[in-house]
Amino acid sequence: MKLILPLEVMIPRKTREDKKIILNLNIYRNAHHFTLNAAKKEMLEHVRQSLPGGNIQAPPFRFTYTIFPSSGRAFDLGNVCSIVQKFTDDSLIELGVIKDDNMKIVKEVVYRFGGVDKENPRAELDIESI
Repeated sequence: MKLILPLEVMIPRKTREDKKIILNLNIYRNAHHFTLNAAKKEMLEHVRQSLPGGNIQAPPFRFTYTIFPSSGRAFDLGNVCSIVQKFTDDSLIELGVIKDDNMKIVKEVVYRFGGVDKENPRAELDIESI
């Protein structure tokens, strides 16, 4: 199963301009918990829309996160993937796709750089049964 995920989410606001939250550890550690909760809700909707039909394989799983940034600017792969993974895993649990994200169910997590894609920056998650 493959999911296409964003590297940033827009948090809707009522009285001000929508707020863009870039999904990385630097933003995560400094953001207010209300902001992070709103960002997780937005990611949940992205995950819901990205889910293909059909059944998922049986656990245990290998999750491979591949990042396609919009520029060739150097970045720490773990800073981006860790937050995309956290938000995505929580969404998959909430949607009932996986029971939990502990080491008995998700035995392996791989982070990869997929190359620059100026037109469609994204993260791709490949879920494989192992």
